[in-house]
Order: sequence, then structure tokens, then C-alpha cells
Amino acid sequence: MTGSLLSQPELHPIMAVYVGLLVASIVVLALLNVWVVRGRSTTRIRAVLPLHNVAMVWAAVAALELLVVDPRLGRWLVYLRTGCSYLAVVLFVYFGTVYSGRSTSLRRPFNALFLGGMAIGFLGLVTDPWLGLHFDPLVRATEPFPYYRTGFSPLWQFSFVLSYIGIAVSLYYLTELLVTSQHRSRRPLLVYSVGMVLGLVPGAVTFVAEVPTLPGYDHTVLGLSIFSVATFVGAWLGMVEIAPISRDRLLETSGDGLVVCDDTGTVVDLNEEARTFFTGEKEPVGSPLAAVAPKLAAVLDDSDGDGTSRDESASDTEFTQDGRRYSVVISPVTDGGAVSGSALLVRDVTERVENRRELRRQNEQLDEFASSVSHHLRNPLQVAAGQTELARDRLGESPPEGVDIGRLDDLEGALDRMAAIITDLRTLAEQGKSVESTDPVPFDATVRTAWAHVDTGSATLVVERDGTIAAEQSRLLSVLENLIRNSVEHGAAESGDTAAADLTVTVRLTDDGFVFEDDGRGIDADRDQLFDYGYTTSSEGTGLGLRIVQTMVQSHGWSIRVDPDHDGARFVVSDAVTSVGVATPGAIDESQ
Repeated sequence: MTGSLLSQPELHPIMAVYVGLLVASIVVLALLNVWVVRGRSTTRIRAVLPLHNVAMVWAAVAALELLVVDPRLGRWLVYLRTGCSYLAVVLFVYFGTVYSGRSTSLRRPFNALFLGGMAIGFLGLVTDPWLGLHFDPLVRATEPFPYYRTGFSPLWQFSFVLSYIGIAVSLYYLTELLVTSQHRSRRPLLVYSVGMVLGLVPGAVTFVAEVPTLPGYDHTVLGLSIFSVATFVGAWLGMVEIAPISRDRLLETSGDGLVVCDDTGTVVDLNEEARTFFTGEKEPVGSPLAAVAPKLAAVLDDSDGDGTSRDESASDTEFTQDGRRYSVVISPVTDGGAVSGSALLVRDVTERVENRRELRRQNEQLDEFASSVSHHLRNPLQVAAGQTELARDRLGESPPEGVDIGRLDDLEGALDRMAAIITDLRTLAEQGKSVESTDPVPFDATVRTAWAHVDTGSATLVVERDGTIAAEQSRLLSVLENLIRNSVEHGAAESGDTAAADLTVTVRLTDDGFVFEDDGRGIDADRDQLFDYGYTTSSEGTGLGLRIVQTMVQSHGWSIRVDPDHDGARFVVSDAVTSVGVATPGAIDESQ
């Protein structure tokens, strides 16, 4: 069987050279695949594996085609070899697209047009045995040994030109990356690109002239030997290691410094903003971070050595340089679940730190002022209240003629109102600070707790939707208490417990906050002044309740507004972070 399919035992020298080059290409590409799979390669560089696999099949089929004697089998091997060439071109364009960080989506016009054109050429190849559209003609030559000469039909020429256009675009992607990249994959990428260009020469020579050794033979496959050598050199120089991960245009225009290190602490990439943190004249790329940026290296060492915490999450720290304060966010660079390096995002936070200190100082001053005012006003109020009570005791139940003891009631009412104002002002000063941290607070339980803290008479509470809201629970409780108190005091058509029995308060968690509403007589005040200091329509109110509500809402970063279309009073709180579920329908009756 072997003797009937293969040529004579002593191979022709030209055939031996051709087959030797193809076998050498297969060996080199196989070794590179092992290197890529077992080495510290990234997802982007692994996009070359399909190309290598197809290239090895292409070379094997081409070598077998030269060795085969049977013309019918040789003809089908020509078709298979040409089909492999189509697939290899498509996979090279795919590799260049993925490695350079571009989209492989067919919505991109070039991707769609290129694949569509290649599909037309491949369809012509598949139907060539019957329609003869691809090769014009396909002739069996006998010298210097039997092989097939390929004729260049219009469809073959179209596919050839389109293939070179696709390869040129892919090389443009890689060249652009080469020009903009500063990391150490620059040299291997250059070797790889130059090797690919040289590997195209045999195919180009086939198209424009006849090669004397084998006239009319498609020498494109021999370019694999050049391509495989270039790929091997590129891999040896480090191309299969960390891919160009920080050259995205977003990072180039972010305004912050970015430094990328591999898992040995060697700098592999940085942008211009990051050069501020490097010392000396030594080129940062390819150098240990500790040698060129000691402060950044110290930050990296403090985060478990490789810039990542044990759960591979990002870490944040700060350092000072030249009187400026910088924040460093260290994120792991992962590939296939393994950490292959670290990305350091360095941001100048000097102004933010100073603003934080100034805000803390102002809050301390406000606390001190509020405490001082509260202390100095409460003492005289207590004296006045004591004297009022003493006067009432001395006058007794039968005061002298001409003395109106009811004036003492008015005085006590005024003193109580002043005490309430002092308490509200103190609360306003304490609760007006920005919330520094929040927790997921159970909404339904918090609403019902607030309801229990307020004397609501016979009013009814309904909670329609439950879930959690990110808040400081004590302040959220104060917001709800003040809103409940406002509804009970101002929502009823008349004062007293009987009127409150007709009042229903409904609270509902929303996707970005909550709604608080009642079915009372509505808001008869000026809505534009409703949250102003001291604004009230009641002679007994302090005018600070809703102001306290707004201040505590804003301290969370939320907003509050009044819905003018609701018949009763409806307050809408938004810009919060919530997780909404469904509460069990129910009501609380506090008439007991």
C-alpha cells in the first residue's frame, strides 16, 4: 500500500527541502503550543493557538501532497491544503484583533465584509471539482517530480487579494499596538510582525512570478517556516507572557497614573501620568518596581507582595510624595483564574484629603457651638420654669383679686416651646453631618419601630413593600419619626384622637428610596418654604421638624420632595440604594 501511494524511496532533493521545511514548521509550532499552554500566557496570547493548530494541519497536508503518487488523492489534498489556507488567514486576523484588544463582533463592517468575502472564496473552492470556479486550471505536472500546478481564476485572485488585505489590517492592529506600547512585549511583537510579513513573500512570488524550483506550485504554505521561526523568537523574548493589558484608550485618557507589573514585581507597562512616581534615568519598563519607584513598591509589598489580597480583590492605600497625597488602588490582573500581575491606579487625592480635614474641623466646631448654645440656654430656661412653678404654688388655687393665673399657663407653654426648639436645633447640628458608612437596614421593621416611638393615637400604619435600604439606622429612624409626627399633628382634619382615627399612613419602599404618604387634609402650607428653618403653620410647632428630615435625608446623599398631586401629604425620598421585596400586607392600630 505504501509503495503505491508514495514516491520512490530516494526523495528528489527539491522535494526533500520542501518537506523538510514543512515538517520543521510543524515541530516548531507544536513546541510553541506547549509553551503557550504551560507558560504564563494570557487569554489574549492564547488566541494564537487555533492559528497554530490549523497551520500545522496545513503544513502536514502540503507535505503529504508532495509525497503522494496517486493523482486522485493528490488532487483532493490540494483542495484540503487550500481550505486550510483560508482558515489560517481568518484565524490570523482573529488573533491580531483579539491581541490588540479590538472587538471581534460581526457588527464591525470590516469583520463582516472580510468573513463574507472569504466565505464566497471558500464556497468556490468546495464546488470547484464540479464547477471549476476556483482553479483555472488544476494541472498535474511531472517534472522535477509529480505535483499540481494551480491556475489563477478570477475567484482565486479575489480570494488571494482579500486574504492579503485581511492580513494587512491585522498587521496594522499589531503595528499600532507596537507603536503605542511601552512594555517589554514591544520587541517580540516587532519580531512577530516582521516574520509575518516575510512569511507572505512566498505566496506573493507565486502570484506575480513562477518559482524556478516548482513552477506553478502554491508556495504560500512555505511561508509557515518563516512564520514559525518568528513566532518562536517572539515567544523567547516574552510575547507569551503578560499581554498588553493597559493600553486601552480609556486608561490613556483617565488622567491618573497607571502602572502594570507582572507577578515578579517587574514593570511591564505604564502611562505618561505614572512617570512622575519613578526616579532616576533608568527605563521603568523591564525594571523591578523597587529599583525605579520605591514608594510604589512599598505599597505593593504591603498588599501581600503581589498587589492582591488573599481573595484576589482590589486593595486601596495611600502614600505621600513631594508634599502631595496619593491614593493607590491595586487590582489583580487575572487570566484563567490565576493571578498573572498587578495593576496600580495612582490618583492625586491631596485636595480631597484637605477637604475631608476641613469638613471634620467644621463639624467639630458645629458640635461645640451646638453644645454651648444648648447648655447656656437650658440653664436660664430651667430657672424660668422653676420660678413659674414656684409662683403657681404661692398663688395657690385662689389667687388674689386682679391676678390672672392663666398667664402662668401661657408662660409655661412658651418655655416648653423654647426647650423644644433647643432640642431640635441640637438634633439638627448632630444629624446634619454626612453619613460615612451605611448598612442594609430592614425597612419594614424600622418603620414599625419609628411608629411605636411616636404618640399616633388611633391612626393606622400600612407598609406596602418591604426590603432593605442602605442607611445609618438611627438617622433613618429619626426621619421616619419626624414624618410620622408631622402626619399625626397636621394630617388630621381636626385635632384630637377621634380625628386621628380617620388617618392612615402608608409607607412604601421603592427602587431608589421610599414614599411616605397619608390620607389626611393635605399640605396647606407654602410648598416652596416647607423645608425652611423655622417655617410652621402651627402656633405650637417649632418649624424645624421637616428641616431636620431634609437635613438627615441629604446627609445620606438622598433627596426629598413633596408630591403636589396627592390629596393628602406625600413625601418622596429618592437616590437611595434599596433591595425591594414584598411586605406582608398588614396594618398597625395604636389605639390600645
